[in-house]
Amino acid sequence: MLRAFDGERAGATQQEIAEVLFNITHLGRDEWQAASARHRIKTLLRDARAMVAGGYRTLLRHRRPR
Repeated sequence: MLRAFDGERAGATQQEIAEVLFNITHLGRDEWQAASARHRIKTLLRDARAMVAGGYRTLLRHRRPR
């Protein structure tokens, strides 16, 4: 998730990030629009933005039931 975020901040396109993270070949425009990797990368980036914006604190506050 954070690798995707770092790639986006460095200026990589979502497709470039997906190619690296998911080890896929470059897809044409129409193929990319329909690819499941496109939807997975969008979800990763959304979740990464939330973590960076402070969502990681929720992970740190996790308490075990007694």
